Amino acid sequence: MTAADIARIADVKPTAVSNWRKRHGDFPEPVGGTDRSPRFDLAEVESWLTKQGKTSSVTPAEKLWQAFESARDVMAGEAALALAGLLLFHLRQHPAQEIPHDKSGFTQLMARAEHTFTEAPGAAAGGPGELLLSLQYDLGVRHLSLLASTAEAAKADGATATFHQLCDRFLGQGSRTGFAATPRELADLMMTLAGDISGTVVDPACGSGTFLLSAAEHGCRRVQGQDVNPAIAMVAAVRLAFRNVDSPGRPVAFDIHSQNSLVHPVFRRGRAAAVLGHPPFAERNWSYEELEDGPDWEYGFPPRMESELAWVQRALAYAAPGSRVVLLLPPGVAVRRSGRRIRDALVKRGALRAVISLPPGFAAHYALSLQIWLLERPMAGASVPDQLLLVDTSEVARDHRAEPGQAEQIRALVTGIWSDFTSAPDKFAERPGVAKAVPVMSILDEETDPTPRRYLPLPVRSATSTTSLNSTRAAFEDALRVLQQAVPSMPELPAPGAKGQRTVTLNELAKSGVVLLRRPLSTSTLLSTAGTARYLTSSDISLGRAPSRTGTMPDDILENPPIREGDVLVPTFARTPIARVATEADAGAYLDVGIHLIRTETDILNPWYLAGYLSSTEGGRQAVASTSSTGSGGRIDPRKVRILLLPVEQQEKYGAAFRRLAEFTRSLRAAHDLGCDLARNSADAVAAALSAVAAEAPAPASSGV
Repeated sequence: MTAADIARIADVKPTAVSNWRKRHGDFPEPVGGTDRSPRFDLAEVESWLTKQGKTSSVTPAEKLWQAFESARDVMAGEAALALAGLLLFHLRQHPAQEIPHDKSGFTQLMARAEHTFTEAPGAAAGGPGELLLSLQYDLGVRHLSLLASTAEAAKADGATATFHQLCDRFLGQGSRTGFAATPRELADLMMTLAGDISGTVVDPACGSGTFLLSAAEHGCRRVQGQDVNPAIAMVAAVRLAFRNVDSPGRPVAFDIHSQNSLVHPVFRRGRAAAVLGHPPFAERNWSYEELEDGPDWEYGFPPRMESELAWVQRALAYAAPGSRVVLLLPPGVAVRRSGRRIRDALVKRGALRAVISLPPGFAAHYALSLQIWLLERPMAGASVPDQLLLVDTSEVARDHRAEPGQAEQIRALVTGIWSDFTSAPDKFAERPGVAKAVPVMSILDEETDPTPRRYLPLPVRSATSTTSLNSTRAAFEDALRVLQQAVPSMPELPAPGAKGQRTVTLNELAKSGVVLLRRPLSTSTLLSTAGTARYLTSSDISLGRAPSRTGTMPDDILENPPIREGDVLVPTFARTPIARVATEADAGAYLDVGIHLIRTETDILNPWYLAGYLSSTEGGRQAVASTSSTGSGGRIDPRKVRILLLPVEQQEKYGAAFRRLAEFTRSLRAAHDLGCDLARNSADAVAAALSAVAAEAPAPASSGV
């Protein structure tokens, strides 16, 4: 368990745990993790808390999670989840099962659990057995701890609730799990686009089975999935097994396999009522040479760098004629020159029917605007559609995570547009900036790029009112007055004497304890609609704005502590080196990736003095890594910057000068932004006046110029 976990069960602040480690020699030693993010044994921590007279509240579910995290040191997380899920399904079917206390007993129990799984309602013959063979596990100490904690949690909370909680917590970790779990709301949207289907739905890269679960809830009678990762395929099968026993009136037949469906397709081609999925992105080793003579390259053999177009064609091969294929793809698939020939064939033959750009971040932890490609396998003799629907929702809901309910807004918008288009493609009324039915011939050019943004008209801007224009002008004039007052003059600074002065690097100050240096995080906390934590980004520092992102609390607050007022924050990458002194408004927020945190002893090193020097040309020159080749200022590493150690009274005077310069910079930026708004709104007002004149002008007598 992490220090943050200890703080939670002891009902204290994370800083208290840090103090315990420093002051108590008998505090448990780390048993794993890293120096920056140590992990502790739960039993040892509980024993220590009891000895100290401190209460702890460790629920069975929390103990299971700690055992799960511990098991991940010796096996992949998805394998640990599959193992726990296997036992939980058995306990769901046999709630009176006696729980053993030794390895021999658990070995027999898991043998019974495997037998229970092979007889899961709806499972295809042989499928569960194949998955069990591919899921290799040896009941070592951490495996036994995981199984014992699983059984304890199931006894306390029920097997079904325990399984769903464990799934949600693991799959919700995003990039930390090693694979991208598709959000359920996105799977439901794509299933809705596939239409009303009662037949078989196939997902050729099913992952944890989210699309298959969505298909089951939409009334499909049979779902089939493959995944190259046997453990995650097992998780998908267990989720479907739980779904069937918890919804006995609406069972779905399921058939899950653990093979690469590009190399070893298991299911019969041309039979699926729909194919959905979120195939792997940018695979470099997708068996290009082995598959060169494959039967499914109806639209052209995909180039080595176009693995996504290989998945597109495999999905089309699985679909029955006239059936839909709905895939989540990166935007590069629409624009890369290497894929133009296949895109051209997909458009010409009517296989590609729509491309829908999603808001950034809508698909789990991806910051890109991913695309939904909606395809149909052409029917023999059918006419080729002459319209392609292009939709862009990125501006409609740029940050759906900030407001719960916007995911439903996107779903309603996209499904409504698709319904209008399919009912009458030739009469589809375009929505400026959002959706347009584009003639196929206008897309077929030297690029064949169906990116929606290229073809969508800009939304009609509302006319700028005189009141709004005057308000913007007044705000700009106020900003200019503030800026004029903030123009810095050359400050009168003390001339430091030569006695006792020396320079020292920040790294040396850190070793002596004068400053605390925290290196930048390399991975970001997932953004979440339920998140209450604020995050300060590198862009926030560069633009001088308040923390702009929200998300869940960091997993380990010792690794990413909240910002304190007076902390010096330095982005790793910036066009020019910049340092920010955290204000009261920043305090309590957490750092996003790529930001150095420097915390000083203010009676030795003034933070404004330090930040001002780091932001100067000389300080920045020292901070830029000599090996950097970013081309935009370089990688910033403040540890090697040499600081002149003046008496703190003199530092405060220099720091005050640096602070006035920082305030001038903020005033300058505010005036610039308001000036740009004024210029844009004025241009819109002039353009609106011209449009009004043009509307009243008489029509020309002829078409001549």
